[in-house]
Amino acid sequence: MPLESIVNAAKSAVLDVVSPQSSDPVSDRNDVLQDLHLAEKAWATDGVRSGTWFVRDGEHVAFTPTTRNGATLTIGGQTTNFIPADRFADYLVNMRSAIEAGEFDREIAGALHGSANVGGTAEVAIPAARDGSPEDMRQAQQDAAFAREGRNPDGSLAAVVRDGS
Repeated sequence: MPLESIVNAAKSAVLDVVSPQSSDPVSDRNDVLQDLHLAEKAWATDGVRSGTWFVRDGEHVAFTPTTRNGATLTIGGQTTNFIPADRFADYLVNMRSAIEAGEFDREIAGALHGSANVGGTAEVAIPAARDGSPEDMRQAQQDAAFAREGRNPDGSLAAVVRDGS
């Protein structure tokens, strides 16, 4: 067996371990997005100090996203990120956008199908602080979480409108 064949086989094996390919990255992404929705919904609920992936401690939120098999997702090289509480809901929106854009596919695939914390190259920007009272921001966050769930601001199901044809 030529040396080149041995080197190519070893290279292929190492690449499979370092960046495994998911059979369905969209499905993997959707599982993480469902769990992210639970975090968004819990955060939007008044008085909740902890929920899926987060624990609030004073003015900051410790955020540790995980996959359903318990492996942590690395953001900017960190498995736990500390986000200012008044910006946490907007941070979750930024995280959703990054996941939907496929920026976390490598981390998700590594966590689900290989070794966790392989990359840590995905980033989520911490948003600028919003103007307004904490009560107004909390209400806007709660309304947005309900809207993503197909609900009205009071929590009732939104009406389905059909064109009658």
